[in-house]
Amino acid sequence: MKKLFLILLFVLIHSFESFSQVYPGARQIALSHSDISFSEDPFSLFNNPSGLSNIKSRTIGLFYSPAPFGESALSTGSGAYIEPVSFGTLSGGFMIYGFDLYKETRIALSFSRKIVDRFSLGVTSIYQNISIQNYGSKGFLSFNIGGVAEITKSLRLGFLLENVSRTKVAGEENSIPVVFSGGIGYKAVEELSVYLAIRKELNYNASLRIGAEYMLMKFLQLRLGASNEPDSFSGGFNISYDIFQFEYAVNSHPDLELSHQFGIVIQLSK
Repeated sequence: MKKLFLILLFVLIHSFESFSQVYPGARQIALSHSDISFSEDPFSLFNNPSGLSNIKSRTIGLFYSPAPFGESALSTGSGAYIEPVSFGTLSGGFMIYGFDLYKETRIALSFSRKIVDRFSLGVTSIYQNISIQNYGSKGFLSFNIGGVAEITKSLRLGFLLENVSRTKVAGEENSIPVVFSGGIGYKAVEELSVYLAIRKELNYNASLRIGAEYMLMKFLQLRLGASNEPDSFSGGFNISYDIFQFEYAVNSHPDLELSHQFGIVIQLSK
């Protein structure tokens, strides 16, 4: 119980400063969120929406982390749907994080498209709500903008600007922080891709993220990642079968237990 209290205190402190900054997606977590330049799955909705413009099929993504930091009370669930249309790509999704004492809910809608042949842009609107037992709840709307530039078929640059609207929580003087992320991705060979990204939140140190994906077999992909601020290591895999992708990720925290994540991506049609 003491451990749960300490984790809850940690979450509450960081939630009002940076609104918890929890991002779903087993692939993204396995790569330590270094894949901002090659973010092309349903959870790009939360990570870099511009990558959605490269998805040409109706796609569903489901994500579940049963016990972040080893505590089942902090379980996280998320889902996302992609609908390609003639004028771009539409996407919607949700994320629910926490338990009765503290719960965070996000509902996101996104639009992305190729502006020119080698450059894509995406915008996500996110309604976020915090509910704390005996203290009520607060909600607000914010906007993220992301872009990807394809330098060559193997090399891409990506960026994400979070809370470009500089939204403030009602009754709070401090703005929800503006965060800039930028990264580069390189497909060294057909089977191997490597990623490097940096994330900078105002008033906090920059976080460096690195990651790699390797196609061991046609149906099996391995993933590794690392980041600092805080120091963390991650890994995972993806198993493809027909229209399904089954994903797993694990990541560490310097002071808490390992977190395990599971995901399913379903490609419905082309």
